[in-house]
Amino acid sequence: MTPDSHADSSHTQPVADAVLRDEAEIAKRYFGSFADDYHRAFEGTGRHPLHALINSIFRRKTFERRTDVVRAWLATFDIKGKQVLELGCGSGEVSVVAAQLGARVTGLDIVPEMIEIARTGARTAGVSEHASFRVANFANESIESADIVMMVGVIEYYRDIDRLLPRVCAATRERLIIVDTRGPWWRRQLRYALATFKHFHLY
Repeated sequence: MTPDSHADSSHTQPVADAVLRDEAEIAKRYFGSFADDYHRAFEGTGRHPLHALINSIFRRKTFERRTDVVRAWLATFDIKGKQVLELGCGSGEVSVVAAQLGARVTGLDIVPEMIEIARTGARTAGVSEHASFRVANFANESIESADIVMMVGVIEYYRDIDRLLPRVCAATRERLIIVDTRGPWWRRQLRYALATFKHFHLY
């Protein structure tokens, strides 16, 4: 590395940090605004009419399918007694599944309202002793190591994925599970339109 390239790297690092921080704050504001309705997607309902419609037509099927897929993977991997870390755990359904399969689970999310819903879900499922949740911005904070790390429906909210993923990989001892839930082209177009309307980033 030449002196000039080192200077360029040191100059761009704070910029990259600021971009990730801004994206996280935007995601926090967006998901925090309808955390309870987001959780209701598994029921296909919602307090707000728009969210109820989205949950019924789009989110419910997607959430159920991706949870079933991840459950099958985790069962195949035999995760009993393993340490599982879910980054961007949202309302915690996938983390609860991992705990039900015998893992020790930590779920991180930047939205406090989501974390509260996840804790309630773990208590209801009887796995609160094996699943803990806390508010954290993993994009800009150190990532604790775990046997299995999961990112379910998360990566599309971060532009600088080339910077984020190496940090996630470094924290993963055995397996990294990434689930991209953007779906077919027409669904992506609807989500891009929603992102523009709601002022959040989607890449």
